[in-house]
Amino acid sequence: MSAEIYIFNADAMELFYEKIEDLHEKHVYRPLLSGVAPNGTDLESIKMSKNPNSQKKYYERVVGGLVNTFPQIIVRLVEDKAIKLECIFTEIDDKEYVKGLYMIQNVIDWPSLGTFTCQVWDLKDTTVDQVRKIWN
Repeated sequence: MSAEIYIFNADAMELFYEKIEDLHEKHVYRPLLSGVAPNGTDLESIKMSKNPNSQKKYYERVVGGLVNTFPQIIVRLVEDKAIKLECIFTEIDDKEYVKGLYMIQNVIDWPSLGTFTCQVWDLKDTTVDQVRKIWN
């Protein structure tokens, strides 16, 4: 199974940021995890700050689902042939703790060159089709 991939070049940066703002305003329920790590670090190795409103088991299941489930949609902002910002949308259902659509948002070379900020967001009642319509 492969993800739909949408790529925005630097000349479409303004449109990209309009779309991501629209996504956050209409569909993001809450931030779950946030961390900074050297570029290329895998999700499970990033030291994350956690939203205090959920329990450890929930976060473990979300991260496990993100690592072990193919994403449905990947959106990238590319500048000078390098990814600057990436959003990865994955639907997870572990039949117990986690059910819904989640987004990993990676901002490359932020807050400094050679590192990236990784955030995991809960999109709660949002469908893959709703996300697809934003990026089409």
